[in-house]
Order: sequence, then C-alpha cells, then structure tokens
Amino acid sequence: MLKFLIFLVLLVGSSLFVTDAFSLEVEFQTKGDWFIESMGWLTPEQHSFQEQFQIIIDESNQKNRISIGILSIDPNDIKFPDNIEALSSNPNIFSFTLTNQFACAPTKIDRACVIIEVKREGLGDNASEIKKNAREITDKIVVDDIILYAPEFYSVTLQSKTSFDGKKMSVAQVVYTVNKQLTVTLFAALAPMLISSDIRDAGGFYNNAEKLSEHTLSEITMTLTPLENNALRTFQIAFTCSNEIRELPRCDKEGNIEEQIARGDISPLDFIQVENINRSKIFADEFLPLNSVIRVLIFSEQDLQVKSVNSNVIETLQSLNDVQESGWFFVSKSGKKIDGRYIFGLESSVSTNNLVFSIGAYSGNDIEIKEVGEGGGCLIATAAFGSELSPQVQFLREIRDNTVLQTESGSTFMTGFNQFYYSFSPAVADYERENPAFKEAVKITLTPLLTSLTLLQYADIDSESEMLGYGIGVILLNIGMYFVAPAILIMKVKKRI
Repeated sequence: MLKFLIFLVLLVGSSLFVTDAFSLEVEFQTKGDWFIESMGWLTPEQHSFQEQFQIIIDESNQKNRISIGILSIDPNDIKFPDNIEALSSNPNIFSFTLTNQFACAPTKIDRACVIIEVKREGLGDNASEIKKNAREITDKIVVDDIILYAPEFYSVTLQSKTSFDGKKMSVAQVVYTVNKQLTVTLFAALAPMLISSDIRDAGGFYNNAEKLSEHTLSEITMTLTPLENNALRTFQIAFTCSNEIRELPRCDKEGNIEEQIARGDISPLDFIQVENINRSKIFADEFLPLNSVIRVLIFSEQDLQVKSVNSNVIETLQSLNDVQESGWFFVSKSGKKIDGRYIFGLESSVSTNNLVFSIGAYSGNDIEIKEVGEGGGCLIATAAFGSELSPQVQFLREIRDNTVLQTESGSTFMTGFNQFYYSFSPAVADYERENPAFKEAVKITLTPLLTSLTLLQYADIDSESEMLGYGIGVILLNIGMYFVAPAILIMKVKKRI
C-alpha cells in the first residue's frame, strides 16, 4: 500500500495570542498509482511554502485576533540574516522571535521585543542558575547587533512548551527590548529583505498581509524555530482587538466581530473587508490543496455548535478524495471550542459568501451540518446591502433555512430556484459593486419582496400542503406587485396621454 505523507497545516497562534507554531500531519493511504488514476484523483504535490489566514474569537479572555502568516522551512522562501539563520543549528535554541506585539514587555509597552527561548536541558538545577546560564547564551547572540537595534535586557522566565513532535518541555524565555516602529514601516523594510521575490510577486495572502500591515495598531512577528533537520520560518501580520480591554481598539470597528457572534453567522473575509481571497500564484500549476488555509477558532463561555455552511463540508481527511473539493473541515464543531479550517481543494480563490458558516447554542447532540448549496447565499441582496450580516440578508437566510428548507416541497423548490438564480446573480452582484446608482435601484426593487416574505414569519407551517399554499400565495403576491400592478399603471398612463 502506497502512503502519501502530506505536510498539512502550520498554524500560528494560541488562546493567549503568543506565537506558537505546530504542524499537523495527515497520512493519506491509497492502493497504488493505478487506483488513484482509476478514481480520477490527483496526487498532492509538496511545497515548503504555506500561507494562512487565521481568526481567533476568544470570548473567554475578551480578545479577538486576526492574523495572516507566511510560513516556510526553505531558506529560499524566507531567509533571515546569516547570524540569525545560524541559530537553526544551535542545539540550545528552541526559538527566536522579533515582534512589536502590544505589551510584549508588559512594563514597557512603547518598546518592541526580541524573544529567545533556550532549552532547559543542561542549564542547571535551580531557577536562578537556569536563568543565569540562559542569559549568558542569549547575550552572546544579541551582542553582535543581531537585530540592527541595540537590545536592552528585560527579563528571564521559565515557560512550558510543546515541541513539533508533541513532547512537553521547559524553556527559559529571555526577553530583550528594542526601539518600536510601526508595522507598516517594518513590513516595507523587512518583507523585501526576508521574503523571496517569487512569493511577493505571486500575491495571494501576502497581499492581504501587506494591506493589514497598514492598520495603525497592527503587529508584526517574525520567528525562526529550529527543527530536527531544518528550521521553520514565519512572517506574520496580526491585529488584536477587544471591547473589554481599554488599551486595545474596539472590535466593532474591525469586521464587526461581536455582531457576528451575536447573530450567529461567521463571515471571515468581513474581518479584513475584502470580497474574495486569492491563493498565491505559486500554487496555480500544481495540486497543492493544503498550502493555503483559512482557520476560524472560537472560544466561548457557552457550548456552541456549527449549524450550517455556505459551501462544502469535508467530513474526514483520510483519503486523497477528501481534498479534491474545497470546503470547511471542522476539527471541533461543537462545545466551548469551535475549530474550522477552509481548504481550497482545486480552487484558486474563494468569495466572502462561500466562506460564511452559522453557529448557535449546542442542542445536546451533534447534528449533521447543513450545506446551503451552490452559491450559498443571496448574492444580489448581499451586494445591495453591503454585507452578509446586514439585517435584510439575515432575514432572507432565516426564511430560507428555518421555513422553506424545513419541508420537502420547499427543498425541491430551492433546488430548482438555485439553478436559475445562480445562473445570473453573480453578474448582477458584480455590477452592483461597480455601479452605486444601480445598487440603490436594486435596494428599492427588493423592498416589496422583503415585505411580502415577512408574511411567512407569521404563518404556522406544519405540513407540505401548508408550505405549498403559502408559497404559491407569496409567489402570486410578488407577481402582482412586480408585474401586474406596473402593467395596470402603465396602461392607465397611456390612456390619459
């Protein structure tokens, strides 16, 4: 049996927003090349470079974090200065980090930090000896102006870490402070220096990271983590917000995080205010479905549950067939932690609408996640009212999910309607975004439809016949409003003329 080992995802971040990197490997098993070809499966390639877009919604700590990262184990993709690269072969070093993250040195919030983590083994038998020996090692590293700015020693603390092979270990974390600069300045200076031109010119998540760096309160973090035979290099731009912590910007101004949680619909691209996100062109000519990942991680005080998605749901990652199509894979789909990763499959981009998924209170047992279907949502209404989270779009979705799709006849109607609707709605939605006057006209045009659909909120639909009756009634009402009434009005105007 032929085994394909694929380096799936390097995920950056933790619930405390301290940069940790760890890998997740999934083994795909097949019955040989002939079997792959007979099933029409593509064999995944391997590439050292990965891009990530991650959202952490942490209700427990009243913090939310948006981050976009570029990661690689190849120095040709991301290369630090030689004196930092030398740390990859230093057996004492667990990781090296340069960051301007807010309060990386809690008592010196106006400073950036160099953080060097030294493995505990061989440093001594007691805390004071460990800290002393760890600092001696790190002082030698920073003495040669390794990071261009003269560092000032700040602290040594003992930390517990998990290595890439899953082993728990203790490290001495030595922190130095340096002059702090805006993220946009550091990005402009360091990205061309560290990241290869191939990655920068290929766009993808890199372009979104560059845009995020322009935010006044965004943060930049660069990390080198030695591995057994090489080193993991990460370049990350992040933004942290909170409605409870006064020192941080309010989340309501950045993607309406609190509003999304309250409504129960998560729209990842709203957080960075883009309509779609493209993969790096580096992956365009190869089958690399796992090298671009969008991750949403939700920590909640109450038990939650994923209810529906606007695209495909990937149930398992056990065979090559599982990654042929794009969709959401939920590592955890219920409880106090929701962990979802969007995998691109054969696709090179995804729209904001197709990334939307809904959450709600845990019902007591795991339910099958509903796949809304092709196109997922109301493209024309979303473009007209500006967001998947607008009250009008939410209303249309609730009518569809909670009323129409609850009956067999309603589901049959939606299947046929979707085939018709999505044949033209993407073009209409694109034109709305390009033409503000047309967008306003569509808003006015949708008003009678929205008004008529409110009747279904007050209808008690418990059977197929009731669904058919109310459905036909609403359709006839809309035909009257949109066609019969205007025709009568035109006829009367013509008679008077």
